[in-house]
Amino acid sequence: MKVLRVLANPKAVENSASLKIEQAFTAALKAQHPEAQILTIDVYKDEIPLLDAKLLPAFFGAPPADAETERKRARQKEILDQFLAADLLVIATPMWNFNAPPMLKAFIDTILVAGKTFKYTAAGPVGLATGKKAVLCIASGGVYEGASASYDTLTPMLKTQLGFIGIADVTVLNAPGQGAGGEKAQASTAAALARAREAALKF
Repeated sequence: MKVLRVLANPKAVENSASLKIEQAFTAALKAQHPEAQILTIDVYKDEIPLLDAKLLPAFFGAPPADAETERKRARQKEILDQFLAADLLVIATPMWNFNAPPMLKAFIDTILVAGKTFKYTAAGPVGLATGKKAVLCIASGGVYEGASASYDTLTPMLKTQLGFIGIADVTVLNAPGQGAGGEKAQASTAAALARAREAALKF
């Protein structure tokens, strides 16, 4: 099994519920599959090129405008190859202002590539990353259920993006209510850690 961990929180682990959930899941997964090959991309430490005026044309096939753009395009292709090689994608992310941190969006932009992870057909787009699974480790300040569920645009966005490229098997491990602090936040995190360890046994 090849696992790609994508860490999208600039905080230290001890201060991040999403990273704690991911660590619990990955540790349990490693215990279950000692042979697993685990690769990590930390989007706040490792370079994730942002699409800009020069890189965007190259992303769509134009010759790079200069050496720096060529280097950035090569880095994008490296990230895409790492994703394509993985059997399991594990994303750890907080919810910021109801959605993803900007560098996680940059990672998603890097792996949604026509001809590589999806293709257009007469019947519509078809995902090419089939057979992969994903685990989303998400922490949020609020609790978005019932009437406030629509404020969570992060989870459906990630599910839609992953589904678009053919990843339908998505497990969500979330720790809501971190903004409450104290015992409530601790209880939410503890429950998520337990679910993470249990979820790992199913892979």
